[in-house]
Amino acid sequence: MFTKNTEDIGRQGIHKCGLVFSELGFIFREQTIGDYGIDAIIEAREGDYLSGKLIAVQIKSGESYFSETNDNYVIFRGDDKHYNYWINYSLPVIIVLYSPSSGECIWECFNKQTAINCKSGRKIMIPRQQ
Repeated sequence: MFTKNTEDIGRQGIHKCGLVFSELGFIFREQTIGDYGIDAIIEAREGDYLSGKLIAVQIKSGESYFSETNDNYVIFRGDDKHYNYWINYSLPVIIVLYSPSSGECIWECFNKQTAINCKSGRKIMIPRQQ
């Protein structure tokens, strides 16, 4: 019997996000080398042309990322090491959570306003509608 491991679930999240962003009209460029905290770069299109407007994407895949929820939000918790990396990144960063069981992908911008300081690291309230 085949059991999905963490790497399989992570790959599913990358593929699902690539599909979703492509359907929304973005170019999706997976970061395959030296990934520390950015899984992809997306670029917006303006008509038939690429815009040069880039957004960095961190994708977190798995049901464990959906364990702290209410009707409106999923709470993503991260450590200070990643917070410092993302806050200093040269592009804007969004966090995407992917649920393999529902196929749901939700996102939120990562910045000083959305990353709430708490006892251990930071948390971001990711709206279920995004």
